[in-house]
Amino acid sequence: MTSVNPTMRVALGQMLVEGGEPERNLERAEQMIDQGAKAGANVVLLPECLDLAWTHPSALGEAEPVPGPRSDRLIAAAKRNGVYLCAGLTEKDGGRVHNTAIFSAPDGKLLTKYRKINLLDVEQPFYAVGTTLSVVETPLGNIGVNICADNYADSPELGHVLARMGAQVILSPPLDRGLLSH
Repeated sequence: MTSVNPTMRVALGQMLVEGGEPERNLERAEQMIDQGAKAGANVVLLPECLDLAWTHPSALGEAEPVPGPRSDRLIAAAKRNGVYLCAGLTEKDGGRVHNTAIFSAPDGKLLTKYRKINLLDVEQPFYAVGTTLSVVETPLGNIGVNICADNYADSPELGHVLARMGAQVILSPPLDRGLLSH
C-alpha cells in the first residue's frame, strides 16, 4: 500500500515577545497557534525564546525545564487545534540554560527538542551550547529542527547534516521582531 503525504502548510506566528513576561508571551503564542490553525496550517512555527525573549536577563533565573509547564501549555494549544508545533523556549536543565526548540505532533506528543548549537557572541553569557541534532519521521515527511543562527552563512554544516540524516524539511524558530509586530 502506498501512503500519500499530505500537503504541509506552515503558519509563521510572528509575534511580540516581551522580555521577562512569560504569561503575556505564552498568551500571544496560543493566539498564534489558534490563528495558524484557523488559516488552514497543519504546522505552526513560532519564534525562538518566545517565553522570556532572546538574550533577556530573565532567562538566567526564570527558564523552566522542557518538558515542563510552558512547553506543556504550548503543546496543549497545538493539540486542541490539531496541528504540529515548532516553538522556541528557554530551557533550564540543572545548572544550565539552553535556547531550545520543541517540535510536537497534533496528538500532543513531544516529538523532539533541540538545543541551539550556533550561539552568537551576544548569546553566550545566557545559553549553553547544544550538542545533538535529530530528524523526526512524520506523515508530512522527515522533519529536522534547528534555530535561527544555526542557518547563518558561517554555519551551513548544521543544515547539511540534517539533510544527510534524512530531513526533507527543516523547521527553524526565527528571532522575534519585538515591537515591530504582534
